[in-house]
Amino acid sequence: MIDIQLIRDNPKVVQDSIARRGLDVDITHLLSLDKTRRELLTQIEQGRAKLKLSGKPTPAELAKLQKLKKEQDKLQSEFTTIDSKYDELLCQVPNLLAENTPDGGEENNRQERTWGKNKLTFTAKDQEALNEIHDLYNFEAGAKVAGAKFYFLKDKAVRLWQAIEQASQEIIRAEGFEIMQVPHMVNYQIADGTGYMPRGEENQNYIDPAQKLVMIATSELPLTGYHKDDVLDLDKPKLYGGLSTCYRLEAGAYGKFSKGLYRTHQFEKLEMYVFCRPSESKEWLQKILAIEEKITQALEIPYRVVRIAAGDMSAPAYEKYDIEYFSPAENEYRELTSCSNCTDYQARNLNIRFRNSNGKLEYAHTLNGTAVTSSRNLIAVLENHQQKDGTVKLPKALAKYYGSATL
Repeated sequence: MIDIQLIRDNPKVVQDSIARRGLDVDITHLLSLDKTRRELLTQIEQGRAKLKLSGKPTPAELAKLQKLKKEQDKLQSEFTTIDSKYDELLCQVPNLLAENTPDGGEENNRQERTWGKNKLTFTAKDQEALNEIHDLYNFEAGAKVAGAKFYFLKDKAVRLWQAIEQASQEIIRAEGFEIMQVPHMVNYQIADGTGYMPRGEENQNYIDPAQKLVMIATSELPLTGYHKDDVLDLDKPKLYGGLSTCYRLEAGAYGKFSKGLYRTHQFEKLEMYVFCRPSESKEWLQKILAIEEKITQALEIPYRVVRIAAGDMSAPAYEKYDIEYFSPAENEYRELTSCSNCTDYQARNLNIRFRNSNGKLEYAHTLNGTAVTSSRNLIAVLENHQQKDGTVKLPKALAKYYGSATL
């Protein structure tokens, strides 16, 4: 969540940010609840002071105390009701938007730059045609076992993914990231605190309501929760590379790019995550983006960088970029990785702080960025490195881990 004082001081700025995202949160009502909540809190504190007596009370004082106690209970009940409404509405307020964030939805995402070109001089085969040649994955067997959009990843594809993962780990470890394997489930508090708690139609998560656990859609969730309630030493930023399987309900609900590996219920991912001081987060977002570009260039995949528009951003994100790979089979760019600066939005929710140069506690800033995934990076490599006869010649960065120059 964002700081309520910021909302009190800049209600129009916050309301404009909400509107630009295409959301509907009533800031006027939130501030009204905030005012009532604070007034009730003051009355409760004053009532507590009146209930404190030194020595044994007289019968008259006891009668007065009992009356005050009833009034106090009534105030507390009113406060509990107002506080619940206040918390619910405050949690719906998204982060502010960075300067120069494009307006509009996905169609208004702004191209910043491109790298590489399509080198294929023949009609490219898509991933499904390449699967027929190389026996890479089996969705039919996955459907028998678990349902639509589950799959078995097979020998060549598994080895190729492991090579992609190893090459990417080498790059991010050289940049100072500590590799971690994370829990695949988080409790509701962590999911809510990171901004991923399922709500209504936006629910894209597998949930175990009996244990109040959510299966992670990204290792961003457990990595954020790793430092819940901690006071961090941020003389140097904390850099983590989270390895995990990711679980998402989205696959079966969308027709766009739904075939093959592009959109599935389960995939592997290496995620970069940063905790830093507020003064450093703008620079760190660009560093994460540069690392994503370094990985994509090492895989020799043509791509473009796009700045994400306000209406296409999740609630925690203040500023966001995507890298989109060029698909020679579709002759268009498709999302490959993303990175976001969430400022103190998540840290405030989960009480993640540090001491500034004056010794005062402040909330840390959190950032996240995809290094690679076992779905889209596989597609990008296969499509862009195929040969006319359907063989796939691997880039040098992968050949040394795969053990061969060809698939």
